[in-house]
Amino acid sequence: MTLYLVTYVHPDPVGWEHYLKPHLEWIAQQVEAGTLLASGPTTVAELETRSAALLFQCEDEDTLHRILNSDPYLVHGQVSNMTCQAWDPIFGVLNERSSRAGRSTERTVSEVLAMFGPHTIT
Repeated sequence: MTLYLVTYVHPDPVGWEHYLKPHLEWIAQQVEAGTLLASGPTTVAELETRSAALLFQCEDEDTLHRILNSDPYLVHGQVSNMTCQAWDPIFGVLNERSSRAGRSTERTVSEVLAMFGPHTIT
């Protein structure tokens, strides 16, 4: 399963509030299904603008987009500036979900440095 980081902005505060309950119900369904690992608001300099980051676990990007397209916020045009990026958390608490699961930090550092050759600073 691939991990995907999704970010988006809610440009309409009234629409955000109107669709909040169905969106939160959708969030709960995705968590229960095991496709959404984490979700929450992000900080934006503009006080009137809300934004969010979500971490999904899906088979592929098509599956991710099918899931996202069922979010009431997307269905009702309450999302802008959405980004979706596959993510490989090789360091930290999510290492077990990465392409380098179970490897020590030291080994991962060595492997990454070896991949990028002698031009890296040691």
